[in-house]
Amino acid sequence: MRTIRPTLRVVLTLLASCLGLVAAPARAGTIVRFSVGTTFFDVALSSDPALATTVNNFMNYVNTGRYTDTLIHRSTTYNPATIQIIQGGSYVLDGSTINPIATDAPIPLQANFANLRGTIAMARTADPNSATSGWFFNVTDNPALDSNYAVFGAITDSAGLAVMDAIASLQVYNASAELGPAFAELPLINGNSLVVFQSIAPVPEPSTLVLAGVGLAAAAFTAARRSRRVAR
Repeated sequence: MRTIRPTLRVVLTLLASCLGLVAAPARAGTIVRFSVGTTFFDVALSSDPALATTVNNFMNYVNTGRYTDTLIHRSTTYNPATIQIIQGGSYVLDGSTINPIATDAPIPLQANFANLRGTIAMARTADPNSATSGWFFNVTDNPALDSNYAVFGAITDSAGLAVMDAIASLQVYNASAELGPAFAELPLINGNSLVVFQSIAPVPEPSTLVLAGVGLAAAAFTAARRSRRVAR
């Protein structure tokens, strides 16, 4: 259990506009809304049977509310020589304290799709079958991760991508001395505020426009699907 200053509870406020498309894995299924500050973005989860275990695992955390007040604890975008991701889903902000999420048993790896820009994938340790609650967004195409990380959904539109990019553009700080080694690449707003998702929840009735965008995005992904490559 780690304690931080109460001022770090301030969450990100971002403005985004314009509907667009981003490649989504296979057929679009459930749409999940990530609410951060005064805005949000939607993620379409795949309904491909090959990803059922991964999607069901993610939705179990969603439906039990364990992603409420979770934070982005890692961003690698400051280093252009490495993968470009923002990572969350592993830690929750409880008042002024950061705690690990209560996790279920690890799931087997289902790495069937490419780590394209805007997709969400499960984080894991060096063990391929160790994913629990953690996830990350691919800020750019990350082919080095293909066949090694389970991509299971994608941001549905360019407004959502703008929010992702805004988070990715935040300055990164090494907070490992205060918070532990997992926080060595912690993005902060103005140097003192965490990026916190107040909720990650299903969207009951997505609009026709969003559904159309998700359907077209799924088709685009299928057309652009890469052959598996071994990660570096």
